[in-house]
Amino acid sequence: MFVGGEAKNLEAGPSESAGAGRRRLITRRRVLGSMLGSAGLAVGGAGYAYGIEPVWPAVTRLQMPLANLGPEFEGARLIQISDLHVGSSVPLDYLQKWIDWIAGQQTDWVVVTGDLVHYSHHLAVGPMARLVSRLRAREAVLTSLGNHEYGACRPGGGMAGLAQRAVNALAGEGVRALRNEVVTFRRGRSELHIVGMDDLWGEQYRPDVAFAALPSTAPTIVLSHNPDTFVDLLDRPFDWMLSGHTHGGQVNIPLFGPPVLPVRHRQFAAGHSSLAGKNLYVNRGLGWVMRVRFNARPEVTIFTLTRASTT
Repeated sequence: MFVGGEAKNLEAGPSESAGAGRRRLITRRRVLGSMLGSAGLAVGGAGYAYGIEPVWPAVTRLQMPLANLGPEFEGARLIQISDLHVGSSVPLDYLQKWIDWIAGQQTDWVVVTGDLVHYSHHLAVGPMARLVSRLRAREAVLTSLGNHEYGACRPGGGMAGLAQRAVNALAGEGVRALRNEVVTFRRGRSELHIVGMDDLWGEQYRPDVAFAALPSTAPTIVLSHNPDTFVDLLDRPFDWMLSGHTHGGQVNIPLFGPPVLPVRHRQFAAGHSSLAGKNLYVNRGLGWVMRVRFNARPEVTIFTLTRASTT
């Protein structure tokens, strides 16, 4: 027979048992709450990266200092867009909304630096050309070609004839695609050159042809889809190069950067860089290959031309 004191030592009393149960319940609630919170963040992050950021362009406004820029071009504006990828999962109404916004900006030039269509999408060539033809500028709307105009998703790949079909469709809508060519603009006694390079991966990349056509040493802007060409062309006479291709990585992890970039020179993921007195700007593009963007919003870049300081 157990005495009362001994029985208390063997079996917990009602208050002690309830307290332990409450502690276990609180712990389970905290764990469950943490799990649900993490799941909510994951779902919310995925929703943002799929539903919001891909169709939320940033409008970036920058000065473009050019050595020896003539006074007639001081304050002129150039808008750059890139990587429309018409024919992929990019909604045409989203692209049209921003194309029409740009058309209303009363700018001097609009340039589209490649990947206007998504590779292998032959039927997208016509809609792409009609879309780009909605752009308006005082001087000109110009494009360069990207790897997707060649049906190439890697160096050396490609699809015969797609680039020429894209060029012809653009020309039919009054838009000029520059393939290793120069266009010179004149205002009074001042000149400005825009050089359009064919794509580095398209096997028609001809720097000697393009720069041999420069008629003078006036300020020069190069359109070249792949920013890897910046290093290759550093010995050529130009002031700025405008590129795209990278999409800013589409996913840009804080402190780590983009996990995937289709370039050799990873420092040219996005934005402004300078080497040897020359400038590069890599636009993050309006479209995408896969519908996901995080910390790499689509982009419209508006440049104001200004005479570079000589001091």
